[in-house]
Amino acid sequence: MPAEKYYRILNLEPGASRDEIRKAYRKMVMLYHPDRNPDPGAEEKFLLIKEAYDILMGKKVEHVRTTRSTSKTSSASKKEEYEQRVKEAQKRYEEQQKKEFIENELYFRKLTSGRRWKIMRIMAFTGTLMAALLIADQFLPRHYDTDRVAAYSFNRANSEDGQSISLIETESGSRYWISRFKYSLVSVNTSIYIERSWIFHNPIRIVSIEKLGYSFFPIHFRFYRHSWLLIILFLLPIFTLWYKRRTISFTVLYNFVYYGIGGLMLFYLLTGDRWAHVLTLGFF
Repeated sequence: MPAEKYYRILNLEPGASRDEIRKAYRKMVMLYHPDRNPDPGAEEKFLLIKEAYDILMGKKVEHVRTTRSTSKTSSASKKEEYEQRVKEAQKRYEEQQKKEFIENELYFRKLTSGRRWKIMRIMAFTGTLMAALLIADQFLPRHYDTDRVAAYSFNRANSEDGQSISLIETESGSRYWISRFKYSLVSVNTSIYIERSWIFHNPIRIVSIEKLGYSFFPIHFRFYRHSWLLIILFLLPIFTLWYKRRTISFTVLYNFVYYGIGGLMLFYLLTGDRWAHVLTLGFF
């Protein structure tokens, strides 16, 4: 390579002094050293800069070529080492992915087989039946139980929709939160009817007998007011059977249904003797 080309590599004019060559070399080395410049062509440029510097400073070409050849060999060795590390990292990643896949597959099979899956099927059947009965409860005739108001507390709290509600206690020992409270309920005639749904016997409202007719007082904080929400929740088990997927969303849904909805269904059936009302279709 002619001397002019070596000067051009260092961005110098031909005949530049040794000090100018040193300064240009240091400046360019800082820009193209492989440890500082990650660009793929930086290493080749760095080798050319070093060769140009050695030539212009009067060093032997053979030494430069040997150095460059050694550098290339070292570079090739580093490249092979880097590629080997990449392969090892990729192998470890694939092994980890395989391990996680096996663990997830075993966990999925644990959820969707054996005793737990049988329980889920029972919950799906029971939940669907309960949802159907809750829907029927919206349209079937009502039960009316007679009782009397024994005590009351006026405007004690607020209902789910922000209404002011009062607490009454009956002679049978039952307590109800009601809205639209009237003093005639506890002063004129304390005899009342408790209106209940047909199948589950859920209390719906208090009916007060007055001289000119009846007064109705909706009951709050009872399951009947949230029947449609219960219908949706009780249908979740059968939806879980249908949704069966190898996904995180299925796992979350499964555990929510298995522990949350399962517990809610048991609580709903065991309180208020609802299990007995279901078995007798509301006649008991």
